[in-house]
Amino acid sequence: MPILYLAEIALFQDGAVETLRLATGPYRTAPDDPALPDVAFLPLIVSPPGFSAHAFGAGRTGGRSTTGAGEIVLNNADRFFDRYAGAGWDGRPFRLYRGPSGGRFNEFELIFAGTAEQAEWRDLHLHLFLRDRQAEFEVPIQRETYAGSNSGSAGNEGTADDIKGRPKILCYGLCHNVPLAPLNTAALRYGAHDGSIFSVDELYDRGAPLSKVTGTPAAGQYREHVTEGYVTLGGSPAGTITAKISGERLENLFLWSEQFMNPAWVKDSGVTVVNDVIAGPNGGPTAERIDIPAEEGAGFRQSVSVTAGQPYTFSIYLRSVVGTVTLGMGIEASTEQEIALDEGWRRFTVTETVSGSTVSPGIFSLGNAAAIYAWGAQIELGSVAKNGIVTGGTPHPSSYTAQPADMLRTIAVTRSELVDFLDLDHASFQTLNERTAGIGLGLFIDREMTISEAFDLICESIGGFWYFTRDGRLAVRRLEAPTGNPVAMFDRSVAANPRRLTTNDAGRGLPNHRVVLGWRRNWLVQQGDQLAGSVPAERRAFLSEEYRTVASADPAVLTAHPLSEELRRMTLLEDPEDAAAEADRLLALHGVRRDLIEFELPVAAYFAAGAPWLGDEIAYRDDRFLDYAEGRPLILLGVEEEYEADRITLQAWG
Repeated sequence: MPILYLAEIALFQDGAVETLRLATGPYRTAPDDPALPDVAFLPLIVSPPGFSAHAFGAGRTGGRSTTGAGEIVLNNADRFFDRYAGAGWDGRPFRLYRGPSGGRFNEFELIFAGTAEQAEWRDLHLHLFLRDRQAEFEVPIQRETYAGSNSGSAGNEGTADDIKGRPKILCYGLCHNVPLAPLNTAALRYGAHDGSIFSVDELYDRGAPLSKVTGTPAAGQYREHVTEGYVTLGGSPAGTITAKISGERLENLFLWSEQFMNPAWVKDSGVTVVNDVIAGPNGGPTAERIDIPAEEGAGFRQSVSVTAGQPYTFSIYLRSVVGTVTLGMGIEASTEQEIALDEGWRRFTVTETVSGSTVSPGIFSLGNAAAIYAWGAQIELGSVAKNGIVTGGTPHPSSYTAQPADMLRTIAVTRSELVDFLDLDHASFQTLNERTAGIGLGLFIDREMTISEAFDLICESIGGFWYFTRDGRLAVRRLEAPTGNPVAMFDRSVAANPRRLTTNDAGRGLPNHRVVLGWRRNWLVQQGDQLAGSVPAERRAFLSEEYRTVASADPAVLTAHPLSEELRRMTLLEDPEDAAAEADRLLALHGVRRDLIEFELPVAAYFAAGAPWLGDEIAYRDDRFLDYAEGRPLILLGVEEEYEADRITLQAWG
């Protein structure tokens, strides 16, 4: 059966978003299609786009993750697209499907979810350039800068003479000797993080420690303000103020955050709950149906203890059972925010500065009855909804995010447009959490940096990489040796032009004889008269070096490979034992023969094998190629798709 490609292209035209549905041939969905009934796709695609994705860049086993997208060529012979000459294409969703001509829409596989970038009119064709969703992370991780607008002791934005125009600092995990931002020198306030933090564990003035207090600080003391992420000193500093910080704060004060039948959730008269009736945003059958009567104010809520005068954020995943409904959402009884639900999951949030010590966040009727599904409620200190945390009979205590997958997730959820549990491949995050259990990192940012740069720093610290799945979900993995359990096996019956390549790593793929890793970064090197005379020798030694290092070596590798190079990485790892274990792991991974193999497949053969993607284990079997007669297990690191040429090129390593 012939193969068709279908495209859904969103654009902004005449003040509204419009979706174009196009195909490589005539196609209309069935009248009873459950997802898209009786919709025509115009046969205007001349050639479908090609895509490429590499875990670390072509031919590399470390470094930054890279993906790319091509362009789709559309037929404009009848000037159909001229009406969209003034439309906004950029940043709008683009989805490409592949399936059998004449098949139902649900038989078509989503093979690319990204965004459009720019359109070009070329005589009889329109060329639409596309971007993978990684492009959404090529933006500043911190868009806020200090305004420099202080007036005396009022304000925390610095002045034109100190920090005006600088990016507001960010701190994730456990960071040592971080230089704090002078938010207000007149009021002796210094910033540790733009947002709520877990704690400022230690504070130093020219390297000399100050004492933490909970009341008004005196000379030689400081008080932390965890909600706003700053400290107040008790006296004028002698020099640079630095700190050891446990950064971005995580918590969920609700009990039974996804079990609304539990008595912890108070239901008004007429509100009914049916337990675990459909799949929630986490993929499991854990979402509950809640029917709310028309009586205004009727709903469900839970009482929690809070600190008066502080901002809190309430978030919850909701969707309607049928159609659209409007409800109210609030934290305190006297406040409400109107929200509109449809049949798709959304995470709704509201932030309020609370006035009392107890609040009852909840969802309630605005005078109309509603049938909804609900999942994953959360209430937390601060002005941003962070990582969704499922709780049971106890709230999730305040903590900070230091584990690699959790740190990546926090940055994605709070610094991009991605929505937790809806735009993230949580299975991959959970797997990475399990494989890096107990490992802690520390990342401090006080300069211009993109989200992708921050992701690369975190991933390189654990030999990991990040990418987007075919359906546009953010995923993370760590490069590990093949296990011998491939998801697909290829041989010459489908594969063509097999070749073993040198890598683009240092040493061109020769085994490494030694691995050196830097750990526990000192974020401000201080020496000599930058430090107070009272700073002891041991502390001076720490402050004089940016990193500590560990090494793992195998001299026998040099015997076999005299040109072997050292693998050297400076990481965000906090603990020396974690760093030593990672050095040993990398030596075992890179200190032995590894092949980089590339071969080509017809498109149909690739999809018939399940369309393996980055990080998947495959195998290549070939009795005419090296020692591959039994099938060599490999980790897939690169995929290049050329649909017009009927060619998929795979690059695998192992």
